[in-house]
Amino acid sequence: MARITVAEREKKKQMMDDLIFRLFMTEGWEVVTYDRLAKELGMGKSSIQRYYESKNMFMTALQGKVFPLAIQKLDFSTSEAFINSWVKAYHDEDSHVFREVVRMLMDNIMSSGTAPQAKAAIYRMIQQLENIMPHQEAEDTMKMVLGCTVYAFLED
Repeated sequence: MARITVAEREKKKQMMDDLIFRLFMTEGWEVVTYDRLAKELGMGKSSIQRYYESKNMFMTALQGKVFPLAIQKLDFSTSEAFINSWVKAYHDEDSHVFREVVRMLMDNIMSSGTAPQAKAAIYRMIQQLENIMPHQEAEDTMKMVLGCTVYAFLED
């Protein structure tokens, strides 16, 4: 089998990243699977696994693109405002992006327990909350919204 050049590999990776982003934005995190990517790209799942070792790695294709869209829905002025804005954004029928970002974070945290990108996103929100409240209150606020999210999964 012929080896591909670095440029060809980067081009192929960018094509996959673009597809992951498009699927995420139009249909949600649940449809971003090896099967779906293989079907859309006309290649084998093993070829895709060379670029993304696990489903959690699909998240890297979305880095810097979807988190800013989600975080703009949040009100960091007080703990109560943050919790209320989180719940409102999660249940927003007109925009699924926040909900999908949260689902992706939860999926990555729950499936591996050590998803570095998901943990980093959570810690960034805690740090932002720490601008207006003590560390423990920021952590407690984050725990509250994550608990609300888990409970919302029961209703979905």
